[in-house]
Amino acid sequence: MFMSMTIANNMGIGNMYQNNTTKAGGYKSVREYSNYLLKKYSCLTPGNNVSVSVTSGLLKKAISDEKTGQWLERELAKAPDYIKNAQQSASARGWRLVSASIEFGEEYTTMYTCVITDTPGTDEDIDKWLERVEEMKEEQKNAEKKAQKKAAEERLKEQRTEEYTFKGADLKSVTDSFIEWMSSLSTVTSSVVGFDMRV
Repeated sequence: MFMSMTIANNMGIGNMYQNNTTKAGGYKSVREYSNYLLKKYSCLTPGNNVSVSVTSGLLKKAISDEKTGQWLERELAKAPDYIKNAQQSASARGWRLVSASIEFGEEYTTMYTCVITDTPGTDEDIDKWLERVEEMKEEQKNAEKKAQKKAAEERLKEQRTEEYTFKGADLKSVTDSFIEWMSSLSTVTSSVVGFDMRV
């Protein structure tokens, strides 16, 4: 026995942000914004029996309305969890989720369509899709960490390094030279990384 269920959800906050016309990320077209979302959210790549999509109307609105863009990205980040929760809920009742789709639309609407059967277990294709989405999420996190590390290393390379050598007959004369130099330098700069004293 198959059962199909469609749930429409309207968050009821569509008119709250109508006057906000800040460009979300500065995207020039729906295509450019759509490509950005496809790269960032692997859930937008459909699998067998599972899909997550965004209407063109919502994409247009998200480009020109920052709050809508933020809402959309929050929901896309949670979409795999929604499907996983639906699968677990069906499984707990002895059913099987065999098809699931989520469509995010204008005015903060979300359309869930689920097809379940009274056969226990989970759908192999949905399992594979969930695994792939999770793997892509981990890869993206690792890539972001590498990019942050590389940026930090580049910033360190850009820092100015100066080396000063102080010479003297004894430690006191070297120290006096260093203190004198520091006094003259304190008016120019506020920090010194290190120095090398040789006697």
